[in-house]
Amino acid sequence: MTGSAAWEDDIVHGFKALTSEDVPGLEIMLIDAVADWLFSDANPGDGYGDEHAGHMVSTLFSAVESARTFQPAEQPEVTDVIAAARTRLVEGAHELANNGWPGVSLTVSRLMPAMLAELQDNAGERGKQLHGVFVYLLYAVAAGTRDKHDPAVLEGLAATFVAWDTVLRGGYTVPWRKPPG
Repeated sequence: MTGSAAWEDDIVHGFKALTSEDVPGLEIMLIDAVADWLFSDANPGDGYGDEHAGHMVSTLFSAVESARTFQPAEQPEVTDVIAAARTRLVEGAHELANNGWPGVSLTVSRLMPAMLAELQDNAGERGKQLHGVFVYLLYAVAAGTRDKHDPAVLEGLAATFVAWDTVLRGGYTVPWRKPPG
């Protein structure tokens, strides 16, 4: 299979394969990849368009596909609210996978306007962009095929970001960012 059907199949497979054990890897890979772009010269800093939002969505899909390949050596403390958000994230991913390509389309249609808003509303404040992009990328997956907003999941994902921020500020570096030697 070629073209868009192949990439959609990869995403469906990534959603279907996601387990609770994979979620910490997904979270840190997503934070790292989003931060890498946001703090690079590729980030225009303002005037965001569909290509920038699309890049963030693609970053999510890449992290989902790669999540099972990396288990971070250090992880944040898992509170009840973080555990509940992680559980819903896996459930949502499986709901989307069971819906096939329409699940991928639903995710993209939710994320594109959210990513544009997060990037533009926080233009010039890359830390705020990182927080918002991370939370809403994962929230779109956690929502699965549901239409109802879940503030507890949103709160848990925000707490997850803060917990990872604490780990990173404590000195943890993902292996691919460590200087050689």
